[in-house]
Amino acid sequence: MKKIKKIGLIFSLYFWKQVYFLFSSFITGNIWAKNNLGEYDKSTDIHPTVRFGTNPNNIFFKKNISVGYGTHIYAGSKSKIYIGEDTMIGPFVFITTEAFSESRKEPENPHSGHIGDINIGRNVRIGAHSVLLPGVIIEDGSSIGAGSVVTGTVSENSIFAGNPAKFVKYIK
Repeated sequence: MKKIKKIGLIFSLYFWKQVYFLFSSFITGNIWAKNNLGEYDKSTDIHPTVRFGTNPNNIFFKKNISVGYGTHIYAGSKSKIYIGEDTMIGPFVFITTEAFSESRKEPENPHSGHIGDINIGRNVRIGAHSVLLPGVIIEDGSSIGAGSVVTGTVSENSIFAGNPAKFVKYIK
C-alpha cells in the first residue's frame, strides 16, 4: 500500500510544483549565475548544487578552486566576495556578505547595517558546514575547521575552528 501512495505522489500537483521550483532554482541559482560571475576560470570546479544568489557579478574566483556540494555563496548588491587561487570549499558551506535582515518596507536597507566584503586568500581550506559572515578576511594558507562560524580575520597559515571560530594553531 505504501508503494501505491508513493507512486500516486508522482501524479500529484504538489509533486510537479516542487519539480518546477527545483528546476527553476537550479537554472537561475547555478546555470545563469555561473555564467554571470564577476570572474571565473575554467579550472574552477563548482558542483551543480552550488547556489550564488541574485548578485553573482559580485563574486570573483581565481584559478583552481573547488566548491563543494550544497554550498551557498551570496554577495549583496553593495558588497563583493573574492576567492583566491587553489582554495577548497567543502560541502554545505554558507558564505554571505549581508546579514539577511532587510526590512520588508525598505529592502535596500539592512536592519543591522552589517554588510562587508569577504576576502579569501590563496591555498585556503574551508571545512564542511562552515559559515563565513560579512567582513571576513581569511589570509593565505589558512584552514577553517568543519562547522565553524567565522566572524573576523583569520591570520595567515593558521587553523581556526569553532563557533565563533577561534585560533587553534599555526600551520607549519
